[in-house]
Amino acid sequence: MEEIIYLRTSHSDCPKSFKCIEGEEEDTIITIGNFDGVHLGHRSLFRRVREISKERGLKSIALSFYPHPIKVLSPFQAPCELTTPHERAELIRKEGIDRVIFIRFDKKFSTLRAEDFIREIIHQRLRAKYLVIGYDWRFGYKREGEIELAKEMGRELGFEVEELQAYKVNGHVVSSTLIRRLLHMGRIEEASLYLGKNYFIKRKVIKGEGRGSSLGFPTANFENTENLCLREGVYAVRVEDQFFGVANYGKRPTFEGKRKVLEVHIIGFNGNLRGKLLKVEFLKFLREERKFPSPKELIKQIEEDILEVKKLFL
Repeated sequence: MEEIIYLRTSHSDCPKSFKCIEGEEEDTIITIGNFDGVHLGHRSLFRRVREISKERGLKSIALSFYPHPIKVLSPFQAPCELTTPHERAELIRKEGIDRVIFIRFDKKFSTLRAEDFIREIIHQRLRAKYLVIGYDWRFGYKREGEIELAKEMGRELGFEVEELQAYKVNGHVVSSTLIRRLLHMGRIEEASLYLGKNYFIKRKVIKGEGRGSSLGFPTANFENTENLCLREGVYAVRVEDQFFGVANYGKRPTFEGKRKVLEVHIIGFNGNLRGKLLKVEFLKFLREERKFPSPKELIKQIEEDILEVKKLFL
């Protein structure tokens, strides 16, 4: 699992059990954003960062925030998260970025003025010599900071600012918001088009209630899946890039479930996966979750779901 690095600031505490740093010791090129999902738009930023990093011999950094600022400032409007910090860091590092740094976003940090964010964090602590940002970037207290302010301060402090235009696919601006909406609608293949990869999670297998095994279809149950950006229902999935399976995401209404969970039956696999960190890719939405009159009818439907996955992918 990718190590999570937090920047210790005077405005925000550093979470326990994570690696915390005071700043950088060499000059850097930085891009800033939430980067949830690490979609094609984000990857266009990372490509430009890599180019400048190579040309100028600068260490490349992706600076992100956790939790999502909206979750702190307006909790009831907070979006679901496409990726955990660990998943996000791993994906960004695979894009060739030297270091992924998170700042803990809390109420205290949200009061940091735009000028202070640039001067104290970007310039002094992270030693930026070049900043690559997206077309809609805003920063600082109440999002008061705009790109022109960053450019003006860059001229004063000695770093350059480059703004990239929106990245489009089929005429649509690629955004985390668009991808979340598509996933919530069950339009998995379209979401994957804008992500540039299949939507996936990478979570730890935990102890379940054993219902899958009692029905004859043992499942892997995953932690931290209550707020996935998925339509409740049944999916064709791929596990660890090699096994195919059937996943159910939802409250399991046949058994009067109260909270959303992700359960995956891996076709043709026998073994104990508890405690393992597994990657689950979502390939196709098969059907909505529904309540069955009896376990027998549920078993029949699961058999049909497995047959459908085999027809599609095996």
